Amino acid sequence: MSTTDDDIFWELVETFINNANDACDNADPGIVSAALMNAAARFNAYAVAQSSLDKNEFAEDVEGTTNYLTGRYRDFLKEHMEDYRDNYTTLIGNRELPEE
Repeated sequence: MSTTDDDIFWELVETFINNANDACDNADPGIVSAALMNAAARFNAYAVAQSSLDKNEFAEDVEGTTNYLTGRYRDFLKEHMEDYRDNYTTLIGNRELPEE
């Protein structure tokens, strides 16, 4: 059985999520989230620069690529926020408000 790009994609997603979850053992999830976003942004800039033919092509692609990537992030985030909204109790648990 051969590994497809889709298989590789989901394996990487799970690896990154597991690493982030592990990092939450020693850091606030908000810090982990910010670090993960920064790392993703840095790697995306590298991937676009690396795939460009030259500096001029890269410079010409900055605005369009930035718009594309932020749009994709928004799509992914919205999908996952809806999943957590619909499955909050299953994914997070049943939290009770503290009594006053």
